[in-house]
Amino acid sequence: MRIVLAILAKLSIIIAACLLTGPAWQNGFFATAVLIVCMAVFSMVSLIATQLELLRHTQRQEPSVVQPAERETLLNRVLLDHAPVPLLFQKTDGTLHAANRAARRLFETEGRLIAPPSSLLAFIEPDKSASENAIIRLPSSGGSSRVYAVSVGQGGGVGGIVAYLALMDVEARMNAAEAQALRELLQILSHEIMNSLTPIVSLSATAAELFSEVPTRETGRMINEALATIRRRADGLDRFVRGYRDLARLPTPDLQPIDLGELLCETARLFDARWAGRVALELSLPPERIMVRLDRGQMEQALLNLLNNGAEAVLGYPSPRVKLAGAWIDEAVRITVQDNGKGIDHTQRERIFEPFVSFKANGNGIGLSLARQIVRSHGGTLALENETAPGAWTTLFCIRL
Repeated sequence: MRIVLAILAKLSIIIAACLLTGPAWQNGFFATAVLIVCMAVFSMVSLIATQLELLRHTQRQEPSVVQPAERETLLNRVLLDHAPVPLLFQKTDGTLHAANRAARRLFETEGRLIAPPSSLLAFIEPDKSASENAIIRLPSSGGSSRVYAVSVGQGGGVGGIVAYLALMDVEARMNAAEAQALRELLQILSHEIMNSLTPIVSLSATAAELFSEVPTRETGRMINEALATIRRRADGLDRFVRGYRDLARLPTPDLQPIDLGELLCETARLFDARWAGRVALELSLPPERIMVRLDRGQMEQALLNLLNNGAEAVLGYPSPRVKLAGAWIDEAVRITVQDNGKGIDHTQRERIFEPFVSFKANGNGIGLSLARQIVRSHGGTLALENETAPGAWTTLFCIRL
């Protein structure tokens, strides 16, 4: 209000000066006229200065209540709270803290986890790798529990944080995968069992009818054929069930230091005991001694499955041969099994490791699947290579440990 009154007063002085200067000059009051002009100029200058000051105050931005660093912190917090994945971090004192809304809701805390699950703490021990992923089950609201995939990253102590954790809910995906696997298993079991039981039931009924008739040489021959077929189908069903049991009950490997060369030589002797004279085996041992932690019995079984698969593939072809080789390549143990058969059709390559899937006339689909499961339980990989080495070899299976 004072500023407004001052502006009005200055305007009044300027207007009065404009009205009085002319008459005063005409009547000879020169000094008075000059004084009035000076007062008008002073008022005008003062008025302009006041306007500039007001303009400057109007254009000046008010200082932000939130400092730049705090604004960045608030922005990060908002972004984290919108992430649907529960995020945690561990401080240098070993305590775990929820980093976003999803984690606070999951663990029912506003910050620090008072009693973090021991299964969760096990994945952030100092000797764990920085990018390890694991599957754990954590309790949720309502007394139930859900399965989470845990990803751990090392913080390096920056900002007092030594580890970051991300929990991804995979319960629904695992349930869907389990249901799909169960459907496929039931389909396979029903198919295999019915393939064996249907002729058994039919031939049993036929044999019973033949026994009720007066025995003749012809009926005796038919009964013997029916019983022989029933036995073959029963034996096939027994092999299938035994193979499924072996696949489902594979024990945890007992890892012991094993000489790779000795393992390959022993596997070769076992192979020759069955295939000597029918399929030649070429053995390539590593040039130096290589020690590797393996379960000898399980790995021999895996290698024999691969060798038997190759031997069956080359039977009936000229000069049937398989090759077993081992070496240390690219900081890993590499074991290969090759054969010189007709090779595997590209339409079958994606399914050869599936349980109970076989493209052989009398195959049960267990050998390759069991071999891959054994290798995986050792932390390795078993794959059918897309290209074989130059030469007569057409199929190459490679184990990397």
